[in-house]
Amino acid sequence: MAIKPITGILRRRLILDLTIGLGAGVAMANWFWYGFHMPRTNLRDAYYNKLEEKRATEKTAE
Repeated sequence: MAIKPITGILRRRLILDLTIGLGAGVAMANWFWYGFHMPRTNLRDAYYNKLEEKRATEKTAE
C-alpha cells in the first residue's frame, strides 16, 4: 500500500509565513508611528510654538 504524497503544504506554509510577516510588520510600523513618532513630533512642535510665542511677545514689548 503506497502512501499518498503530501501536496499543498508548501503553498499553505508560504501563505502563513507571508501573512504573519506582513501582519507583524504592519503592527510594528503602527506602534512606531503612533506610539513613538507622533508623540515626539507633537512635543517638538509644541516646544517650537511656545518658543515662537515667547519671541513674538518679547518683540512686541520692545
